[in-house]
Amino acid sequence: MKEHFIDLTDGTRLQIKLNFGTIYYLQKCKGFYRISKKVEKAAEKGIPQEQALTETESFDMAAMIIYAVLRSNGRPVKFDEALSLIPPDTEDLTEMLDGFQAEWDRYSKKKQAKSMTLPK
Repeated sequence: MKEHFIDLTDGTRLQIKLNFGTIYYLQKCKGFYRISKKVEKAAEKGIPQEQALTETESFDMAAMIIYAVLRSNGRPVKFDEALSLIPPDTEDLTEMLDGFQAEWDRYSKKKQAKSMTLPK
């Protein structure tokens, strides 16, 4: 399994890992599911991820993900602080979103497999 890391602007290296705390904090972020549904619909239509979101939506999504990952790892951070920790390089941003998407897909497959099992 490939490990996904992002280098934040304060010099820390953050591992992108999905857990229940991450999902909880993402649910608390306003607009996350709207943006994620937009990405899913674009993928169904065959639109590349780079063109699915505007630059503002990409930064918002990145800030939400960084906020949720930091909070789920026990680091007290506000959303504005998470926004300032986003690296300005767009290549790092797309790498982070791809890493989170891979973790999210893995989680979704596990969740779907659990719901598909038949009780005995």
